[in-house]
Amino acid sequence: MNYGGGAAIESSGELLVLANVVKQVLANIDSPVVFDVGANVGDYALQVRHYLPGAVIHAFEPATLTYQKLVQRLAQTENIKLHNAGFSDCERTVELYSYTVEGREASPLSSIDQRLPTQVLDVRVNSSEQAQVLTIDSFCEREVIDHIHFLKLDVEGHELSVLRGATRMLEGGLISIIQFEFGPANIYSRTYFYDFWSLLSSDYDVYRILPSGIVPIQDYGEHREIFLTTNYLAIRKSNH
Repeated sequence: MNYGGGAAIESSGELLVLANVVKQVLANIDSPVVFDVGANVGDYALQVRHYLPGAVIHAFEPATLTYQKLVQRLAQTENIKLHNAGFSDCERTVELYSYTVEGREASPLSSIDQRLPTQVLDVRVNSSEQAQVLTIDSFCEREVIDHIHFLKLDVEGHELSVLRGATRMLEGGLISIIQFEFGPANIYSRTYFYDFWSLLSSDYDVYRILPSGIVPIQDYGEHREIFLTTNYLAIRKSNH
């Protein structure tokens, strides 16, 4: 069921979902608004540009060094707007941690919720910096964005806080599709799949992303709490 297979966009099924499901749901939208939250160095944003050429993409990356790499790659790319900021449930300054993995520097890997070594990977804090986080609601209000057609979240366990900062947009039915990652980092943010299910399932159909497509999740059970990197898709029911 692809538990643990969600890390690489080439093999996780994310590109298949982008090319087929997301593209199909947004087929009648000329210039869909896409938020790539946790854009890293821009790999996913470039795929969005390929599969949704008319999209207006906002790419958010709070880590300074990673953001500099993002700018080097994408600053001249049409209709991609770059933001050196992250999102959370309220606007504030946070400590953002970077890591070594198995003793090697992994500068693109950063998180607000501090990760600890585990039996699977030896992940250790290498450095930290202060970073600005916004809320999706306040950002959309300031930038006069009235609809997010596709919200992609990959923020190392902080996804639920980002969604809690989008209460107005969610309750107003103003976010069509959400893709979020769930895995080991949620141990350290102390969030559960139950939290996502409780927040989204009344208004969204929720799916697990597989390399071959998507599988609907019909109900919640404790067996869903598997902390291995997996991507999920939530499609607002009114968009079907």
